[in-house]
Amino acid sequence: MNSSPIHSQPHASIRVLVRPRSPAMADALQLAPRLYHFSRDAIHSLFGALSYPSRTPVWMPSYHCGMEVRAAADAGFSPRFYKINKDLSVDVEDLARGLRNEPGPVLLIHYFGFAQPGTLSVVSLCRQRGVPLVEDCSHAFLSRLGERELGTFGQAATFSLYKTLGTSDGGALSVEQTELSRLTGHQFSLPPTKTRLTIAWHAGRRKRRASAIFRQSGRCRQEELARRFGDRVVAARRRIFDGGWIYGRGISRLSLALIQRLDTGMVVERRRRNYLQLDSMLRDVLSYRPVLSALPAETCPLYLPIFVRHRAAVLVKLQAALIETFIFGMFSHPAMDTERFPDSRALREEILCLPVHQDLEESDLRRMASALRPLLEAESE
Repeated sequence: MNSSPIHSQPHASIRVLVRPRSPAMADALQLAPRLYHFSRDAIHSLFGALSYPSRTPVWMPSYHCGMEVRAAADAGFSPRFYKINKDLSVDVEDLARGLRNEPGPVLLIHYFGFAQPGTLSVVSLCRQRGVPLVEDCSHAFLSRLGERELGTFGQAATFSLYKTLGTSDGGALSVEQTELSRLTGHQFSLPPTKTRLTIAWHAGRRKRRASAIFRQSGRCRQEELARRFGDRVVAARRRIFDGGWIYGRGISRLSLALIQRLDTGMVVERRRRNYLQLDSMLRDVLSYRPVLSALPAETCPLYLPIFVRHRAAVLVKLQAALIETFIFGMFSHPAMDTERFPDSRALREEILCLPVHQDLEESDLRRMASALRPLLEAESE
């Protein structure tokens, strides 16, 4: 097979270092000036600094990846969960009942680059209950809701810069220290962070590892690919919930240098272009079911998420065609009663994320659509 692999995430080239720093990126980073290795470091640092008593409830969405829940739990909080509907909106009444019985901070996720539909309602509810609101913008760097950037609606926000920009690491945190001090009744203060001395380029190694998997995919039968996918699922669950985590690390110097030179306008424009083109290439397929019905003008999409009934089989067949997809939220945190959240179970089991990142060209999108169309058509049979 001569086709080059289509990766699920971009990979920022080290050649970017020859460019001058981007004023637009400097402005974007002002939104979240505290930089960390990953967003889970930012979440852990934030919740550790809130000075609540140990085991205070923290309200998490029922559809999550698990890392954000574990980071807050490792900081001493006791996770509680509120319902997320199948359109990714918050069940505000369910959250209100929870806060009435067990008040505590609320974490709100903006999924796949799209603003959480219930943002303003949750902001109002948290204000009424007198609890901090933390926006998880790990998917949503460079996206807005109306004229306001995501991450400016609560008292704190976390970001995963590397997911949007393709560096090896990069998390970010913004806080309203005065507001957090008022809400918690304690002087809010975060420990300092520093850029890490290491300049190891993990993204390049990750890309080479993915390419090696693709080369193997071209030689393997689909049964073998399915077995390997199952092994990776087991390893991913273990890494999220059982692996040893080191918190508090800062961003690497190389990732920061690359990020500072990237063009935010190019990133947004190309992601939007690729999302809309791929969506248009699949719209006439009867069983094509995008999770979101439209792409708002202020959204920088992380992926094009679609519902797929036979997700594992479709993922493996796309991998055999050297097309890498992504699954968010495959595992629920062990503290959550999954039976209480049937809509989230459907999200967890059926959403497949198609890449639309800035490295892709129209030929990549056409190849993806060509490979995906018969797989989706088979879903309706």
